[in-house]
Amino acid sequence: MSLLMLAAALFIGLTAHLLDAQVPGLRAVEAGVRDGFARVLAVDVDDPRIALVDIDEESLRRIGPWPWPRERLADLAERLLSAQRAALVVFDLVLPEGSARKETTGGARLAALGREGLLVPAQAFDYLARDPRVIAGQPGGALAVPWSGPATSATGHVANFPALSGARCVGNVGFTPDFDGQVRRLELLTEWRGAYYPTLALAALQCARGKSDPTALLDRLRLDVTGRWPIPFGRRPDRYLAVPAASVLQDDALPSLAGRIVLVGSSALGLSDRVATPLSPSTAGVTVHAAALSGLLDVADGRIESAPPAGLAIAWLLLSTLLLWWAIARWQRLRAISAALLGALVGWLVVTAWSLHAGLARPVTPALWSYAWLMGVYLPVEWSTAQARIRARTRLLSRYLARPVLDELLRSEGQDSLVPRHAEISVLIADMEDYTRITAHSTLEEAASLTREFLDCLTRPVLAGRGTLDKYTGDGLVAFWGAPIAPDDHAGRALDAALDIHAAVACFNEARHARGAFPVRVRIGLATGRALVGDLGTPFRSTYTAVGDVINLASRLQEAARGSESDILISRAMAEALPGRHLHSIGAISLRGLSLVEVFAPQGASGKFRNSPDSRDLPP
Repeated sequence: MSLLMLAAALFIGLTAHLLDAQVPGLRAVEAGVRDGFARVLAVDVDDPRIALVDIDEESLRRIGPWPWPRERLADLAERLLSAQRAALVVFDLVLPEGSARKETTGGARLAALGREGLLVPAQAFDYLARDPRVIAGQPGGALAVPWSGPATSATGHVANFPALSGARCVGNVGFTPDFDGQVRRLELLTEWRGAYYPTLALAALQCARGKSDPTALLDRLRLDVTGRWPIPFGRRPDRYLAVPAASVLQDDALPSLAGRIVLVGSSALGLSDRVATPLSPSTAGVTVHAAALSGLLDVADGRIESAPPAGLAIAWLLLSTLLLWWAIARWQRLRAISAALLGALVGWLVVTAWSLHAGLARPVTPALWSYAWLMGVYLPVEWSTAQARIRARTRLLSRYLARPVLDELLRSEGQDSLVPRHAEISVLIADMEDYTRITAHSTLEEAASLTREFLDCLTRPVLAGRGTLDKYTGDGLVAFWGAPIAPDDHAGRALDAALDIHAAVACFNEARHARGAFPVRVRIGLATGRALVGDLGTPFRSTYTAVGDVINLASRLQEAARGSESDILISRAMAEALPGRHLHSIGAISLRGLSLVEVFAPQGASGKFRNSPDSRDLPP
């Protein structure tokens, strides 16, 4: 199941990488993530290389309604180049044949600026299948070198009047909005009848840098398969230096535009050149071309660090998914899983920010789909399975442990508490002397009552002392300290429980004496040593127990107490572990199956009712 979940997570991530553009849900998430990064990474500083001249409502009111005559547009361009000393003027305006009134020299002046490479006019390609197709004028500005890379094929176009179409650089302002109407990508190159035409920003870069061959730059951009390029919205739209067109035409005082590439466009609502972008639900279309130009200049000037390797995103998807799966499958702790998820997300953020900053068109969200599967499906399944294991472990350990010990064990997340291991433990074995003879002369109800009451005297001190109740042995029990939780004072706790048992049996005998019943004697053996502890049962029945020589020694000490003045006998190893306790040696004795062993006893371990009844006290 675990490996199947890993395979499913990897399959989902890789499928999302391959089908990102084809699946609406994946496409929407991808766009949302990219938009979020764009909003976070956009800076609030001016780009000193670019300025905008805005044909806004105020300019239309002061200069006159649109369309403006070509004479006025020529005045605007010439004033920007001469008086304002702009490096280049770029029109985000298409001036088709017949778009102007009767004019004399305006068109010729614009065409002359275009031929000199001082003015970059615009043309608009169409990408929709229309019937009939929109074709007006002759497009200009096709690449002068062959191109074999990706490009978007156009279905029609609207070009400038013939003289202006012959400009050295002409840029396309047509675009295809994304599924939600936002403009996120531009067709850097458009194919029309075997020729390739640059977008407005790329055409402006060609003229500004005097390069007719942009192929080296295009190779660095790594376009998608359709030739579209994610626009690097590195600045907020209102951070570009913008001046009204009327202020240029009427010689108002203006901030310096010297050396800048000036894009002329319109924010006026009546001219309908407004678009939605990740940074704004409605902004002037010229700001989109400004963002694209700013990004292209950064790449051309080497201000964008090299793009990450092509396989980095896939490599991180595989590595981080494996890490998160391992954390869920093996660690099973929320802290560890949260740390693994945080590490995966931080790595994803770094890879994604690097890729987007470099303008790569690769999908960035596939890893998130893998994480979502692991956290939303695999984690609940694994968590449910783990909880079932914990409940089973709790049911098993609750037979042997006091509730506080069990709670402490669960809080410590001791997932290996049942695994057999060697441990230093202290063992207590207690038994009723002559139980068989006593119950042989009792009724069934009397024997059952005696057994329950006596075992209660033994059990309560063990659990109160946070011991592990191994088993009942008919009229006695076996308990130990040191596993599954290993306190440093396990020998002391075992001795305290033995003394409490001795005191409880004394009280029990007082009550029996008061109602005329004969007393009983408890014998207790205590030993400290190493043992194998854990779940040593079978698939048919689990049992948490301890086995080893220390168990046998405690049992022999319990048996040896029959002939001893003390009801509690302690091994030498336990006595050495209890310095300062009131223990005394009663000498070396021979234990069944063992050699001579030095034995210790606590003070006051023989009571008023030390001896159990002999055969003369028992009824016939």
